[in-house]
Amino acid sequence: MRSSTLEPNSQIDQSNKEFQEALQILKFTRRSLFLTGKAGTGKSTFLRYVKSNIKKKIVVLAPTGISAINVGGATLHSFFKLPFHPILPNDTQYSVRHLRNTLKYNGEKCKLLREVELIIIDEISMVRADIIDFIDKVLRVYSRNMREPFGGKQLLLVGDIFQLEPVVKEDERKLLQPFYPTSFFFDAKIFKEIKLICIELNKIYRQKDSQFINILDKIRLGDVNDYDLKILNSRYKEENHEFKSEKLVITLSTRRDTVDYINENKLKELKGSSTIFNGKIGGEFPENSLPTLTKLEIKPGAQVIFIKNDINKRWVNGTLGIVETIDVEKGLIYIITEDGNEYEVSRERWSNMKYRFNNKEQKIEEEEIGYFIQFPIRLAWAITIHKSQGLTFNKVIIDLTGGVFAGGQTYVALSRCTSLNGITLKSPIRHENIFVRKEILQFAQNYNNSTLIKKALSESAADKEYYEAAKAFDNGDYENFLKCFFKAIHSRYDIEKPSAKRLIRKKLNKINTLKDEIKCLEEKLNKQEAFLKRLAAEYTILGKECENEKMYEAAIANYNKALELYPDAQEPSKRINLLTKRKQK
Repeated sequence: MRSSTLEPNSQIDQSNKEFQEALQILKFTRRSLFLTGKAGTGKSTFLRYVKSNIKKKIVVLAPTGISAINVGGATLHSFFKLPFHPILPNDTQYSVRHLRNTLKYNGEKCKLLREVELIIIDEISMVRADIIDFIDKVLRVYSRNMREPFGGKQLLLVGDIFQLEPVVKEDERKLLQPFYPTSFFFDAKIFKEIKLICIELNKIYRQKDSQFINILDKIRLGDVNDYDLKILNSRYKEENHEFKSEKLVITLSTRRDTVDYINENKLKELKGSSTIFNGKIGGEFPENSLPTLTKLEIKPGAQVIFIKNDINKRWVNGTLGIVETIDVEKGLIYIITEDGNEYEVSRERWSNMKYRFNNKEQKIEEEEIGYFIQFPIRLAWAITIHKSQGLTFNKVIIDLTGGVFAGGQTYVALSRCTSLNGITLKSPIRHENIFVRKEILQFAQNYNNSTLIKKALSESAADKEYYEAAKAFDNGDYENFLKCFFKAIHSRYDIEKPSAKRLIRKKLNKINTLKDEIKCLEEKLNKQEAFLKRLAAEYTILGKECENEKMYEAAIANYNKALELYPDAQEPSKRINLLTKRKQK
């Protein structure tokens, strides 16, 4: 089992066209971007790569506490001080005029909002449209840039609207209905003003079976036929109970009470008494953001799932395992994972972060405001389909008992598995279990719009060449500097702009600075040379005195010391030759 995410410093697929286009837009433009893709196409991998490799002032946000902890960021609510109710366009307390008085951001937050360049929002499909408009308003006001969308800031929105949707209560839906056609983020009013670039990742890294991939595509789009269902439902009937006696098979259910019932009963069935490990919370760490239980009850034989990537890469978020032994005194749990290896597992630490701007170093930093310490596991004979988001398994039992209550649930459940043969269905899948809202299908028609992407890439071409030219100049590669610089000018003539002039002046001043440094070094070398010359002369005098006393070995030693200090000295070299000839006679 593995997560669809990789470690923060891992490399992305250089041959993936969509990855490279998205990277170029993020690096060299300020255009906002929606990065989406089917399950297993590497969205989370891309997010982590951007966070580690894009040289911009970045904050990473997510709609829920757990998703924020997983991406090492903050929640939207804590970062923007969002209210826990819909933010309606006609709400006067959130109007441009009253926004500052309502939010009461401190000076540090105001500075952070002015300085941030790229805001990443993960699981964007769960974010309501009114929240996007609120963020737009906040960024315009606090960036002091009312004319540009998002105050001129760049947004990277990551997620899949075919998998997760906003959780909206009925009373909230009624409040939003007069202003927004749907609660989906893409129906925010700001996106009527600007065309959002949508790049869909198409290369699938999770599944290899083309027939299974094809069926998953159809389910994602809500376009399955009877033949597709027949193939899926071949994983039902009697042969589909084949996993019951096997270990490391996980049940995915739409219902949390079903998951709790399975895990509690499976634990009771195991022989022996339970061990309870208490977690520790320090500072600010909301309970609804906890990645696992504060009171973790386990036994040898328990099936567990790892909920955090291991720094030594022994397991990842989503790895399944069986508890072998528990050492209470040492505070260790020994777990055998699916690859057959036994690992010694100790407690881990999760941080609840907030962002602050470092004035001295002019960069955005993360500050820990709370922590949680506990073993990085939880019971996992079953988990909810929602919590399985982003994970990959080899064998799953899918339980849709009670039906599907949110669009995309069936797709999420099926796409967690690496193959069709790894799936067991607890009940047949019916057409009514697969539905996609028409608004989603309509919005998805904007994906990979070649005209929009080409325009953005064209905008970025000049910036890319200017960037490469500056890098070449700094590395002293002046030939490549001129090549890239002239390409940039040809693509977009910027050198008359004040900002470009400042940059050119700054770079050329570096030559003058280096000249001054060279002059200083030359003066130092000249002084040093004069000093060594004087010292060599003194050793030459000592050598001659030794000669007068017929102490020829000492004389040669002094002459050699003079030459060591000043190799160009002629007198000591002559004296050594004369003394050497005398010794030979």
